[in-house]
Amino acid sequence: MITRGIETVSKGMQAMIDFEDVTAHNLANVTTNGFKRSNITFQDIMQSNMYSKTLNGNEKNIGTTSIGPRADRTYIDFSQGGLAESSNKMDVAFQGSGFFKVRFRDIQDNAPYNEGNFYYQRTGNFALDDRNYLINQEGDYIMDVQNRRIRITRDPDTDELDEMNRMELMKDLIIGENGQIQLNNPNFNAILQKIQVCDFKDKTKISSIGEAKYLPIFGQDPGLYTKADGTYSLQQGMVEMSNANTVIEMLNSINVSRGYETMSNILRTQSETLGRVINLGDIS
Repeated sequence: MITRGIETVSKGMQAMIDFEDVTAHNLANVTTNGFKRSNITFQDIMQSNMYSKTLNGNEKNIGTTSIGPRADRTYIDFSQGGLAESSNKMDVAFQGSGFFKVRFRDIQDNAPYNEGNFYYQRTGNFALDDRNYLINQEGDYIMDVQNRRIRITRDPDTDELDEMNRMELMKDLIIGENGQIQLNNPNFNAILQKIQVCDFKDKTKISSIGEAKYLPIFGQDPGLYTKADGTYSLQQGMVEMSNANTVIEMLNSINVSRGYETMSNILRTQSETLGRVINLGDIS
């Protein structure tokens, strides 16, 4: 029973370490735009019922026992982050559920469609490359509703970027709540491409690949679909902040530290008790 106590406490300490790893990751990203915090769940190891005999010979359930907890799974909390105004009309923030569809920049336009060429993100800090394609901070391409790269020019079908095919973005560019891109100028108006907004029916089957980017877990189908207008809202000139809260994560970290310290003291006591038992058994 003494060694079982040591094993139980050690499992609890490992669970605390796993919890602290998740908390530290959340704390490190409280200022990362579009970041979604992680949570962790635990389960008892080899949990079983305990019984005792009553006076009439029947068994009575007196509770359960296990050899300690362990991390069950880590999942992402996709709840809405706060919105903050920016000074950049290329910034787009989500209000509600959804993701931007993004293609890796080294994939050729004429490549056969392959879902592995894309990933999904909520962060909308966009920019234009030297050919006026809409890109994210890593230079990857934002997709339109037809899975094409988005090009913001007066004539997207023209390769030339002369004065007639440029615009003053800060004055002309409008990105609607449904992702529709327009140019609005007293001398020129045009409706351009529409940003594709996707979502997943089962978000427990997607995982983070870092920097607030997400992919379906290999071998699992999260139910990817394109969102309909009116089920989300894109806010131009805004950024979505992290949904990790500094105060909450710090409290979690403090509680983990206290729990780990308590278990360390229990483990020390158990070890000392075991040592005394061994010494009592040694009569040579």
